[in-house]
Amino acid sequence: MGSLARIVVPLVACAVLVEVAGAAPSSPQLIARVGTHGAKPCGSAVYGKYLYVANYGSGTLARINPRTNKATRTIVVGDGPCGVVAGGGALWVENFRSSNIVRVDPRRLKVTARINVHGAPWDVAYGYGSVWTSNYRDENVSRINPKTRRVVKTINTGGFPACIRTGVGSVWVGSQGTDQIYRIDPQTNAVTGITIGKNGSVCVDPHDDGVWVSNEANGSVSKVDPATNKVVANVKAGSAPADGVRGPDGLEWIPNQDGTVTLIDPASNKVVDTLRPGGLTFVVRNGFGSLWVDDFTGTTLSRYRPSS
Repeated sequence: MGSLARIVVPLVACAVLVEVAGAAPSSPQLIARVGTHGAKPCGSAVYGKYLYVANYGSGTLARINPRTNKATRTIVVGDGPCGVVAGGGALWVENFRSSNIVRVDPRRLKVTARINVHGAPWDVAYGYGSVWTSNYRDENVSRINPKTRRVVKTINTGGFPACIRTGVGSVWVGSQGTDQIYRIDPQTNAVTGITIGKNGSVCVDPHDDGVWVSNEANGSVSKVDPATNKVVANVKAGSAPADGVRGPDGLEWIPNQDGTVTLIDPASNKVVDTLRPGGLTFVVRNGFGSLWVDDFTGTTLSRYRPSS
């Protein structure tokens, strides 16, 4: 174990040096490769002092200490966990293969409820007093009361719903099977389809200045004006862009499944940098002043410090 540790540390250091040496001075820096104690890390979320990451291939949720960049504990949560969100004093994790949502008490790191939603939930979000999950196979969204831990509404969307987010007064749902995304009014549960026209508009990241849509099929990202529900810009990204996020640097961080991350300036709608963490980059999340990029084919997260 000791000799292995001595081998790993220099390799990580070399990876950091390569990333920094090959980048412009203002580029984000790779500061750590963080082991998740599980296979195929997917979504992650911040609660309190820790980052929690779902290991899709191991059926576990890992607690990461951002001060040491180490996983301190894992628990089994189900079959095929990926999406994780914090809200209502808990963590909510979707299990794609076992078609349920689990509620985890983050203080005790214990599963306290299991909610069946059917239909292969792809992702989970929290907002407007509810937990929301996109059910890929059944082509609908489940709305869950976090207090009663019951499904209170099933909302039909069509189009193989994928990533789901809350923001700008709505619930936003990507679609792997169509050229549309779906906007749900949380007051009425009414659905508005928004045509992107790029096919495979799988993931969404809503902000007041625009809703960013990752178009998996053609390697682009579209910007939708939430005031008009119209596409106002299209930006070329990498191959099969996926689940991105707005960083503390004000940029859109879009992971591409070719092992790169595209950084887009939302003011100019232009690509300002491309990072190369490697592996299959599927999800990026923001926390503790860093961006955490998964490798869905491996066992690590790449932690980046954004440029100031």
